[in-house]
Amino acid sequence: MADDQHGFFTLREAQSSDYPQLRALDGRLVVEAKLPGAIAADFARFQSVYTEAALAGPGGVVRIIVAVDAAENVLGYIHLQDADDAVLRTKIGYVTLLAVAENAARRGIGQALMAAAEDWAKSQGYPVLILDVFASNATARRFYAAQGFVEDSLRLRKVV
Repeated sequence: MADDQHGFFTLREAQSSDYPQLRALDGRLVVEAKLPGAIAADFARFQSVYTEAALAGPGGVVRIIVAVDAAENVLGYIHLQDADDAVLRTKIGYVTLLAVAENAARRGIGQALMAAAEDWAKSQGYPVLILDVFASNATARRFYAAQGFVEDSLRLRKVV
């Protein structure tokens, strides 16, 4: 991917030297997360483990795109990988992680990263791009709906 200039930020491939800044965005990913029986520390631990696993490279096709300012500060990122779709019986694109720094929110970074994700999925020949989001994360759900995503399944939970 050639660097893609967007006004005050540029999209480029992530480098391992960016990873500390990516990890620093973990808190943004769980700020609205709520589940019966879970507390904030549970979400922080979950997100840390999930991010580490994603950055370690789960195998398959993986792409990480960052949005950086002129000083190379990471303003946001998207982690993409392939997945198997049991219904379509084909490989599809999966948005593993999307995070935007609080001071950069609502400035077009998330939209640019999602557009890059769609371009990536098309370039891979994937017919579908999917993602997971906590049901309680109303902000993210509105954002994804505005990007054209629709709910396709639900997970139900009961504390016993």
